[in-house]
Amino acid sequence: MAVVMVMPGKERLRPRRRKKAVLAPLTLDLFQEKALQALMEGYSVLVAAPTGTGKTLIAERLIAHVLERGWGVVYTSPIKALSNQKYRDFGKLFGPERVGLITGDLSLNERAPVLVMTTEIFRNWCFANPEELEHTSHVIFDEIHYLDDPDRGTAWEESIIFAPPHIKILGLSATVPNVREIASWMSEVRGEEVKVVEERRRAVPLVTYWVAPGGEVLDEEEARAEIAERQEARRAHRSHWGRKAARAREWED
Repeated sequence: MAVVMVMPGKERLRPRRRKKAVLAPLTLDLFQEKALQALMEGYSVLVAAPTGTGKTLIAERLIAHVLERGWGVVYTSPIKALSNQKYRDFGKLFGPERVGLITGDLSLNERAPVLVMTTEIFRNWCFANPEELEHTSHVIFDEIHYLDDPDRGTAWEESIIFAPPHIKILGLSATVPNVREIASWMSEVRGEEVKVVEERRRAVPLVTYWVAPGGEVLDEEEARAEIAERQEARRAHRSHWGRKAARAREWED
């Protein structure tokens, strides 16, 4: 039975007409306010919050602030599909002329002030093209828990270690059990304090359902009854064949 868990930058980086990004008015949660306040005060920030609580909103507000100041920002993601999605989302939000996409396969509007790329591309820029980041004030690491990935985690580690000193970091993740330990390590390698903002409340509570072999979706009570019924059927089956085997031995004797 399966379980389902339902400084001002160069002119080339500035748009010809600087316009303020229009974000929908809404009331921020306390953890969002804390994260944004720390970012506005010039700190690097790690945000650990459950999926669906609004971590992306923090990134969007930061990007809007960076654009207003005439700086650039890099948004990194672990997979190309997510990079493509964020490129489209940010293009709609801030204007397509202000957003670029750089992956291993594609390069679009690479002189835009908002650049979406995979983390490996950003790491490569830190080594090979640091001058391209002179007017980037922040890098946003989505899914920063990939630091723990045995195959790709070094891309996140090296990006954090070798990002130019003037760049501040916003790390987002829903699954960082040791977020304060990571912040301590970042503070050490970056030579600056890294703020931690945690939110444990789930905006959308998880509900567990079970899928029976026949495809039925069951709640806990129904699943327990289904399991008990199948266990009883197995016991009866074993008992039946046990009796038949015993009778067969009697005939042989």
